[in-house]
Amino acid sequence: VVAVAVTAGCDVLSTQPKNSGDGGGSSGGPKPKEAPMLAELVKQGKLPELSKRLPPDPVVVQPLDRLGTYGGQWRLTTQASGYGTGATQYQLCGYENLVRWDPTFKKIIGNVADSWEIGADGKEYTFKLHPGLKWSDGHPFTADDVVFAVEDVLNNTELTPVPDAYFGGATAEKIDDYTVKLSWDNPKGLVLTYMATRSGLVFTSNPKHYMTQFHKKYTPDVEALAKSQKFDEWIALYQQRGGDFSFGSNPEKPSIYPWLLKTNTKTQVTVERNPYYWKVDPEGSQLPYMDGMVWSVVTDPEVSLLKATNGEVDFAFDEPVNKPVLADGRQEGGYRFFDAIPALTSQVAVYLNLTHKNPVMREIINNKDFRIGLSYAINRKDIINAVMQRQAEPWQIAPRKESSYYDEQMATQYLDYDVDQANEYLDKAYPRKNADGTRLGPDGKPITFQVDVRSDITVWVDTMQLVVGNWKDVGIDAKVNSVSAELAVTRGEANSHDAAVWQGEGGLDAVILANPYNYLPTNPPYSFFGVPWCTWYRSGGKDGEEPPKVIRDQLAMYDQLKAEPDVDKQHQLMAQILASVRDEFHGIGIAAPTTSYGIVSTRTQNFPKDNAMSHGTVWVYMDPAPTNPCQYFIEE
Repeated sequence: VVAVAVTAGCDVLSTQPKNSGDGGGSSGGPKPKEAPMLAELVKQGKLPELSKRLPPDPVVVQPLDRLGTYGGQWRLTTQASGYGTGATQYQLCGYENLVRWDPTFKKIIGNVADSWEIGADGKEYTFKLHPGLKWSDGHPFTADDVVFAVEDVLNNTELTPVPDAYFGGATAEKIDDYTVKLSWDNPKGLVLTYMATRSGLVFTSNPKHYMTQFHKKYTPDVEALAKSQKFDEWIALYQQRGGDFSFGSNPEKPSIYPWLLKTNTKTQVTVERNPYYWKVDPEGSQLPYMDGMVWSVVTDPEVSLLKATNGEVDFAFDEPVNKPVLADGRQEGGYRFFDAIPALTSQVAVYLNLTHKNPVMREIINNKDFRIGLSYAINRKDIINAVMQRQAEPWQIAPRKESSYYDEQMATQYLDYDVDQANEYLDKAYPRKNADGTRLGPDGKPITFQVDVRSDITVWVDTMQLVVGNWKDVGIDAKVNSVSAELAVTRGEANSHDAAVWQGEGGLDAVILANPYNYLPTNPPYSFFGVPWCTWYRSGGKDGEEPPKVIRDQLAMYDQLKAEPDVDKQHQLMAQILASVRDEFHGIGIAAPTTSYGIVSTRTQNFPKDNAMSHGTVWVYMDPAPTNPCQYFIEE
């Protein structure tokens, strides 16, 4: 065993509530142990008493500021109806994985699993589940549920035709009711990190006792059942009843979340407290404090903005987006701003295609002096002022200052707007020009290329219009090719682009996960600088194009990182990879957003004051879930 993590982090989650009797509520009276709406159901005989619903040792959540009071609903808006609200649901009330991020997004702590052991070779992970947890229908949550999720969902080729990129190939063994061992043929160093992300949802969202009625292995006549309910096949029935993303659309599905889906329509989504939720506050009162949440589905961003300024919204992050209007409406609307750390490196990242099909264009783009010259030619300060509302700073494609992987040289090299230096580097590469002043390539023809830019993202289009103007000044004839998002992806997949723009993810420590594509050719087509290299890597060398040795060495280090269970060694390997990427300089960054923001109502208590989120890492961090929304409460 190389690592053992014990309990859930006593400063955030623990299993030792204070035995202080009823305690005192904020009003000075006895503090109830459960919400009034649940106490009434117990009184009516419709619900077992609290002691029979909670585990013997409930997990304790430390409130951010103070103990809360019961009642109230959070009011939200979403521009996606029905199933499309899944992301918001998961971010706010569906984050109950085996393990989870702590609120600082710096370490993994226990959750459904109290502790774990990692086999010395990194191929086995044995989890001790918290005893006594129950699904929302009162059925025990045990190792059987985790085994079912692995063997009958992840490993079922009909339900999961494409194996999960990281969990695929696992086997699950039940040791006892509260101990389960997951094994792989190869070392899996990032298992815990992936389990703390949205991907880890699968292990705790497939109640075996309920889902087997829709599974072909357990219900032989399930195809007939599917057709009787107007589904073409059992897989569609299973997915609708189970929901592969947070709540899905089935209110009957049991859950271990603090709130349960109540309604899901085209105009409104509501969730209501889970009477069997297994966490309490330090005085032993069952969480969550709030009764529920309600999303109003709106199709017009202006409606979201109006609702916020009218005081009808308790929390908004991605929408509404008009900060000046929101700032003017704060007092009347009863909300405040909170800061967020953007997860993006450069919000406009330019990738020249190093694997271009045209050999002459490939030779031009692969000349590092050419790429350096292009970078020096960009007037980033003008772009920030004109396009980004001064809310950014010049930045290459590199980790942010808030990241453990911050490298000042990588972030700031070739950033200055220096036409003389731009010409100096471009003259090293391609000094000859025609009568119009356009530089000539090795074939004697003018250097001209297109940059694919998504037409639906105005900031990208406007930025690149200024960039190609800067390049024109140093003899490079580039043009913006404004295309749909679908066409940008299609052209990237076909390796048909000269250059492409995408956002630079990987600004924070989550770069070690599935979004190192800005740095390594791992994710086609988003690694636009070398899509055929991605194909080679992902196919184990069977397809695509073998990359140069320096790229192969980077990918080999990344494979080593993925197999390394020691966190410190993972960090060292990632730092080595980034240093190599820095020296290659295959992509050009424009600017990194300085801060992001959201709004939260002043009636919401126990919400973090600042830096509550990492905007842009929704699948990794699920903002604001790690800050424990179950301990938020409403105080008018």
